[in-house]
Amino acid sequence: MESMTKRVPSRIVQYAAGLAVAYAALSGGYILLSSTLAADASRSVQELRRIETLKGIAFVAVTSFAAFVGAYAALRRAERDHEELRRRDHALVAAAGRALAGLIASSVAHDANNVLVVVLGEVDDLETSVPSGDERIQRLREAVTRLIHLNRRLIKASREKPEGDRREVDVAEIVRESAASLGAHAHLRDCRVSFESEGDTRVTTVPLLLDQILTNLLLNAGEATPGKGSVDVRVARRDSGLVLEVHDDGPGVPQARRAGLFDALATTKPHGNGLGLFSVKACAAALGGRVEVGDSPKGGATFRVHLPA
Repeated sequence: MESMTKRVPSRIVQYAAGLAVAYAALSGGYILLSSTLAADASRSVQELRRIETLKGIAFVAVTSFAAFVGAYAALRRAERDHEELRRRDHALVAAAGRALAGLIASSVAHDANNVLVVVLGEVDDLETSVPSGDERIQRLREAVTRLIHLNRRLIKASREKPEGDRREVDVAEIVRESAASLGAHAHLRDCRVSFESEGDTRVTTVPLLLDQILTNLLLNAGEATPGKGSVDVRVARRDSGLVLEVHDDGPGVPQARRAGLFDALATTKPHGNGLGLFSVKACAAALGGRVEVGDSPKGGATFRVHLPA
């Protein structure tokens, strides 16, 4: 970074030295040539003096203009170099910040997994003291297991991309499983959640990332209603892949808020943290897709995720 910092001053010196050499060469040639021509053309000392005066005025005017053009060009080039240097510095700082954030998140996820393993053990002990087949115990076990898998993905994501986890899955089946596992959540407990699919909904993808997308979109829709509205999930095959839509009948997303809605820490909710939709965007990008927001026929918002086949 120190060498980059020194690059701008060294280039300025080079530009200044080049201008000085060019000025000296042009001025010397002009003086020699113009003096010879003036001496040949003048018939008296007064005429020579007048020619030399006009020649001096012309020389000052031309060289002043040339100095302005040269200095302007040099300073503009130096300014561009400085902007490029500042952009690279910002990129390095941002990359270092992301690396540090990933390291901290990986450490927290590792410690959280240790706690979750203990919770899973307590669930096993609890299962022996309740009637056999109690669905609440099963849902609790599934929720803890999903948290463990999510933390493992967070740890893995800090080291490599999850390309190795890709396999063919039925998106419609994952939607049903996610909706069922989230049925007891406060944001969806009293909501009317419906689902419909169209065509072949199988894709080759990373199931964990897809589940995380669905979880965040379903909870986001339930919270928007708030917790007592209607949520529709639709999956349809398109030429370029699969489209997953989550509709709600909440207040929707104002047009002015949509541009940065998927940025980290951006939220339209009073108590939101702005990480849910950022996670959706990051997961969709990791799967080679994209996410967008629009208006729903239900009157609320539509979040549409495009996934490649």
